[in-house]
Amino acid sequence: MADVVRVSVRRGPLPRIRTDPAFAIALFLFACYVVVAVAAPVLVPHDPNAQQLRDILRGPSGSHLLGTDEYGRDMLSRLLLGVRSSMVVGAVVALISSAGGLLLGLVSGYMRGVVDFVISRIVDVGLAFPTLVLSLALISALGVGSTSTMIALSLGFIPFSARVLRSAVLGLRQEGFIESAHVTGVHPARIVVRHVLPNLLGTLAVQTTMVFAYALLGEAGLSFIGLGVQPPTPSLGNMIASGQVHALEAPGLTVAPGLAAAVIIMTLLFIGDALRDAADPLTVR
Repeated sequence: MADVVRVSVRRGPLPRIRTDPAFAIALFLFACYVVVAVAAPVLVPHDPNAQQLRDILRGPSGSHLLGTDEYGRDMLSRLLLGVRSSMVVGAVVALISSAGGLLLGLVSGYMRGVVDFVISRIVDVGLAFPTLVLSLALISALGVGSTSTMIALSLGFIPFSARVLRSAVLGLRQEGFIESAHVTGVHPARIVVRHVLPNLLGTLAVQTTMVFAYALLGEAGLSFIGLGVQPPTPSLGNMIASGQVHALEAPGLTVAPGLAAAVIIMTLLFIGDALRDAADPLTVR
């Protein structure tokens, strides 16, 4: 009797993600943050900049669910718009740094030679400086504000994305289907677009979520010291900074924005970990 050969089929990344409860919870929370960021101007119950000096540092109540700040402004309204401001900064930084890192990583990893050497040395210089230190230097030249913060953080994170994506491209260049395309005379640009780029999407997605999380953290730090989003526009960082003065008498001024920032950062890190595990064929489930 012929032996029965059992063939085990490995599940693809999508089914593996769908069965991950941590990813499902993180994705739900992230979707809630996106809804808040998009619909914040409609959701705010009060004018976030309207000062009511008779209601300074009031606790939670029916009219002010999270209380008021040191100027009598509604904390819930400011928190919703603060989430919006921080999410916009994080999303823009993630997109710019991922696009810049993808371009540099593709060119450097695929072309090799002198081009790879020059780009790699430029990336090494960028990696030599801590992101926040480089951001501080750029903001001092560009001036404070949300636009300067986005530019500074984007330039700070591009070297990290470029290094990760270059490594992925170098690995793909050794694959048999890439070598076959070279041998058959396929144009390099077509190989990059049709074969290399689609296989980078998993790595790119993971890197983008990670940069998004660290960009939110960087924005909070810069706004905390007064170099990021400028008042009266609320952001999670400057709300924490303004609330620390009243941390004992009104701890909610710092706890609410701090908790909101912590949850969104942890959510993005969970999503990034799930995407990385799903894309890695060696990950045991």
